[in-house]
Amino acid sequence: MAIIWSQTIESNHYEVRSAGATLRLYRNGVNHSQWNPNRPLSGCIWDLIALPALYRPKGSIESVLMLGFGAGTVARKLRELVRPERIVGIDLDPIHLSIADGFFECTEGCELVAADAVEWVQEESAEPDRALFDMIIDDLYGEEEAIAVRCAPLDLEWCQDLAKLVKPGGMLVFNMIEPRKVPHLPPMTDATLRAQFPYAKVFQMAGYENRIVAFSGSALEGSIFKNQLGDILRSYPRCRGVEQRYVVSSPKR
Repeated sequence: MAIIWSQTIESNHYEVRSAGATLRLYRNGVNHSQWNPNRPLSGCIWDLIALPALYRPKGSIESVLMLGFGAGTVARKLRELVRPERIVGIDLDPIHLSIADGFFECTEGCELVAADAVEWVQEESAEPDRALFDMIIDDLYGEEEAIAVRCAPLDLEWCQDLAKLVKPGGMLVFNMIEPRKVPHLPPMTDATLRAQFPYAKVFQMAGYENRIVAFSGSALEGSIFKNQLGDILRSYPRCRGVEQRYVVSSPKR
């Protein structure tokens, strides 16, 4: 693996590394983004964050809000796989967004905002004419001593604010690094949120503790997922076989 760019800025050390066609962004030793244009599904954890969109009919995911944009791995996947018309990416670290532009080519089709995602959501959800999204992805993590750590609340108030920004029938997607907390997510336990998002799926793969949890206001159809995944594997032969790593389940609520 070659280091193609490295710099320390305001006590954070950044590296962009390449391995063949794959690019990776590391901040303080933690991998924040990874992208290979030949393999939009490559067996990495970011695959799981994009997979819920494949349960919806083509063209139904028109707008996406990404909280914790990094260098744009998931945005690139969604652009390749479901082609939303609009992606809004929020990240606290402006260097991440610069790298997304300069190395990962993520600015096309994306509106990037350097801001505190919690404050941004709180302010936006309070607006009467707020923008609404078909899909909201919460991937808000920083790092401490080269270990990923959650840097935003996952309480009822936070989930209620997110829910205000979701279109009817839309979905919320959470990246969870602590599986034991999945049953305690507010959309699992709060009656109002459960009514707004009656459908749920959990995504995981061997080698990762992460659980990606998707809550949807409309059905997550397995037949649609199977057909769309088949189309992707035919279009990108180097992705074939990766689907065997995905484990999808329906949580008890």
